[in-house]
Amino acid sequence: MTSTRDNELGARREQGQQALLSLSQLALDGMEQGVCVYDADNRIVLVNRRYIELFGMSADIVRLGTRYRDVLAHSVALGNIRASDLDALYAARIALIAAGKPFHTRQTLASGLVITLELKPLPDGGWMTICDDVSRLARLEVELQLQTERSQHALANMSHGLIMYDADSRVVVCNERFLQFYNLDPELVKPGISHSTAIEHWLSRGNTADMSADEFRETRINDVRTRSPKTVLVTRHDGRRVQAVSRFMPDGGWVTVHEDVTERLQHEETLKQQNLMLDAALENMAHGLAFYDSDMRLRICNSTYQQIYRLSPEESKPGTHLAALIERSMANGAFASEYSPQQLVEAASARIANRDSSPIRRSMSNGTVISVRYCALPEGGFVATYEDITERERAVEELSEQYRRFDAALNNMSQGLCMLDASLHVIVCNRRYIEMYGLSPDIVKPGVSMREIMEHSCDLGIHPNTTAAKIYADYVERLREGEHTLHRHLSDGRIIKLNHKRMEHGGWVVTYEDVTERHKAQARVAHMAQHDSLTDLPNRTLFREKMGEGLNQVAIAGGAMAVLCFDLDNFKTVNDRLGHAAGDRLLRWVAAQLKENVGEHDTVARLGGDEFAVLQRGPQPQSAERLARRLVEIIGHPPPLGSQSIHVGVSVGIAIAPDHGLDADELMKCADLALYQAKAKGRGAYQLFEPEMEEEARSRHALEHDLRGALEANQFHLVFQPQVRLDTTELTGFEALLRWNHPSRGFVSPAEFIPIAEENGLIVPIGEWVLRTACATAASWPDVTVAVNLSPVQFRSRGLVAMVTSALAEAGLPPRRLELEVTETALLDDSEATIGILHQLRTLGVRVSLDDFGVGYSSLSYLRKFPFDRIKIDRSFVGTLGESPESAAIVRTIASLGAVLGVETTAEGVETIEQLDFVRECGCTAVQGYYFGKPCPAAEVGLTIETLNAVRRVA
Repeated sequence: MTSTRDNELGARREQGQQALLSLSQLALDGMEQGVCVYDADNRIVLVNRRYIELFGMSADIVRLGTRYRDVLAHSVALGNIRASDLDALYAARIALIAAGKPFHTRQTLASGLVITLELKPLPDGGWMTICDDVSRLARLEVELQLQTERSQHALANMSHGLIMYDADSRVVVCNERFLQFYNLDPELVKPGISHSTAIEHWLSRGNTADMSADEFRETRINDVRTRSPKTVLVTRHDGRRVQAVSRFMPDGGWVTVHEDVTERLQHEETLKQQNLMLDAALENMAHGLAFYDSDMRLRICNSTYQQIYRLSPEESKPGTHLAALIERSMANGAFASEYSPQQLVEAASARIANRDSSPIRRSMSNGTVISVRYCALPEGGFVATYEDITERERAVEELSEQYRRFDAALNNMSQGLCMLDASLHVIVCNRRYIEMYGLSPDIVKPGVSMREIMEHSCDLGIHPNTTAAKIYADYVERLREGEHTLHRHLSDGRIIKLNHKRMEHGGWVVTYEDVTERHKAQARVAHMAQHDSLTDLPNRTLFREKMGEGLNQVAIAGGAMAVLCFDLDNFKTVNDRLGHAAGDRLLRWVAAQLKENVGEHDTVARLGGDEFAVLQRGPQPQSAERLARRLVEIIGHPPPLGSQSIHVGVSVGIAIAPDHGLDADELMKCADLALYQAKAKGRGAYQLFEPEMEEEARSRHALEHDLRGALEANQFHLVFQPQVRLDTTELTGFEALLRWNHPSRGFVSPAEFIPIAEENGLIVPIGEWVLRTACATAASWPDVTVAVNLSPVQFRSRGLVAMVTSALAEAGLPPRRLELEVTETALLDDSEATIGILHQLRTLGVRVSLDDFGVGYSSLSYLRKFPFDRIKIDRSFVGTLGESPESAAIVRTIASLGAVLGVETTAEGVETIEQLDFVRECGCTAVQGYYFGKPCPAAEVGLTIETLNAVRRVA
């Protein structure tokens, strides 16, 4: 009985378990996800309907007990898996399951469904896979990717620049056009950087707004804080104008669109100017003018029209009908008519319709007469002109009076006039003819013969050294030749021009004109053609003519002649600082000194600009050298111009004929070569031509030719000389020095090629290469500075500040680690402009030092106008400390000056321990020279730094 009960309980338990399994199966079949469970032998122990449906499998195959490999083979048969992938796929998944590693994958089925499969190992050794249909999500992802690509394509191909920020003021996105607009670094301006960082980089690339940089930063940050939509105009680094429009988004971020509006602004300005010119033309017309549309309503009129018809601007505003204008004009008393305004309008309409532009005469109340014309326009409407013809009508009335005045006009002509018949008897003559010759009106009157008039004039002594018979015979002979002009030179010096014109019916009209002043003026013009208008000295043309005459005399009669070419030193600075009027006064003073100091038969000329020349006879070259010495001394000490003292001098080149040739061009070339050598001496000097100068000129020309290709051929390199602080012997930086290693010349001294580069302008690209190379090299150093020399020529070229900014940005070098060295020459050329540029460089954070102090004019005004970071004492003083008390005094003075101003002072050229101790005693704060190290290549800078640091540790 017990056995029977146990059997019943077992049956009920089995039925309960079966019911529970059925219930679980029912729950699984109702899931959105497909589920399949495998045992440790990889056989199915549980599978729901959704799993079979997702894969499109057969329930007869995928059922309890089916092996996983058979399931995969069935999926291969359905096209869900490639047959070639079956073995590898099965092996890989079984290996992961055996290792107890769950994994997730995505699969696209033959039906097009995209499903995800998640395979998880079970604690009892089996495993399960859960599948989900993500086709819609996959489509959304594809659409989102496509939309993203389209958005990116649209951004990339926008003609405008665009940048977007999030609510935290950080860049979300910006397009390539935005970066190109402002020459921005894409490695810096990218998603995630702050608004303030983007502004700083934008400013550093040379872009500006119509305000200071600080104001621009504050304004843009305030716009973001107050969420104020804003449109601003900015200027790109290349000068083009850009309009930036900012719009704020609901999420707190904002987007700014940048449009290049340079051409639009130019067009608007052109249109504005055209409108101004049109308005000016309308308002300055002598006629009244009005434009009407096809409905006879006024579109525009000028003030002359308003004045004629006594209309105020309010009464004649655009849109007013012609009838109303006529009515108001009549009411204001401009004119009266027997016709009504409407009748006048109808008459005007008829004329316009018939394109009748003949004038209408209208008498105004003030007595004037106005001619009115209507001209129909092709596109409709018409133009009306109103001309005051009062004076013209009066002119017609006065025409007869003019005829009556003819006789008076004849007798008041500025020229004399005499009309002769065929037998040369007077028909008529005017008073001017009689007065011009001082003749008697009782004799010279109609009917008198020309022979009698000539006898009368000879009796008065008008024609000396001749007779009336001779004059008359010559006169008749000329008349036989036809119409002609002749000149009579009278005894009182006057010149009378006689012009003979044959009359149609015989006889002659003779006019007599006093051309004395004209001849004098022509003589003055001839003088001006050969003389300088400012100094009245002979010009280049006359100078060459005089030189040719002098060379002919030397060739024929012997002797010698010197050509002295003068060139003012520092004249450009006078012009720039004091103006051209002051420069002209200086040139006239120089001309006066030249004329005062040359001989009576010497020639002084102004060849152009600040160039003068002298031709000098006499014993040579002694006379020329004596004259050159005297003029160098005199011109080197000019008087003040107004209240301004000036610093000028003169350089002189001398060539001698016949020693240096008898050809004018050759002699001038020799004098120019000598002048060049005089300038090379340091200016304020003279030089006699020597034959070897031609070879030097050719050599210099060849060196200049090689110099033009040196940069492109990579023949330049930099060396770096250490700079050391005196109190701590700490290395503070290096000065970058330019070196040229020519393939055939070898090492070329900077003292030889730098002046040539400055003269021909090559120093600008070379200087830029030096700056960029020095910054790029220094970027890899420790926290020390690199000093770069700037030429005065670089300050005169445009874009120095932008070039420095670009070099720093490209190298990634902080501005505080760059020191720019300028000489007093740069400040002397144009101090105000140069100091303005220095202030811009200082704003960047760059250090500025005054180089070679003490060898130029050493004007303390430079130190007052600009706060230099460093004064560098020239090596010429340091090198002579033991020999020259003056040098020692200068070094002490400059060091003391630096201490008072709070400026560092660096002594250059320190080579010995004695020199080092002396400059330390004088108060210098830093030194540079061979004592601490010779200039070394970039590759050896690291070793130099280590060596100096080791020396410092030992010290």
